[in-house]
Amino acid sequence: MKKYFLLLLFIPFFSACKKGDVGPQGSEGPAGPQGPQGIIGNANVTQYTFGAQNLATSSFVQLQITTTQDTATRSLWYVYLYYQPLDRWYFVPGSGFGGTSTYRVSLTYASGKAVIYIDKSGVGENYAQARVIRVYANNVTTGGRGSSPVDFSDYRAVMQYYQLPE
Repeated sequence: MKKYFLLLLFIPFFSACKKGDVGPQGSEGPAGPQGPQGIIGNANVTQYTFGAQNLATSSFVQLQITTTQDTATRSLWYVYLYYQPLDRWYFVPGSGFGGTSTYRVSLTYASGKAVIYIDKSGVGENYAQARVIRVYANNVTTGGRGSSPVDFSDYRAVMQYYQLPE
């Protein structure tokens, strides 16, 4: 009974407490350890894999990739065909299996998609897969080359740029 009496006696004190004001911001703590080095590469490279492409029965195939027009025009597109009996990838444009067919690649943009055409000359073959590698350009220089970081007409500037001894 004595416990309950003490408990009832202290309940009004606890219920009367109010939360105080927020104190000042503390100082920043020490930096954590450096994380491990990530994989070397470019985050702007994407691989797309497509199923079988029968160029023996068709004069061309289309590979469609949903993207923006900006991405389609600012990217490099590499195309490969996989010939399963030999476990071999063929680079397109170029010759296919056996050298009896030649393939070329073209690209257009329509209805929210980059459309890659693979056109054949010759008999054609049946490929188990097609693969497209897209490399997005972070920087685009208008009119060809950008300005060089070094003045090649100045021997000293070239020496300094390449850190050559005198």
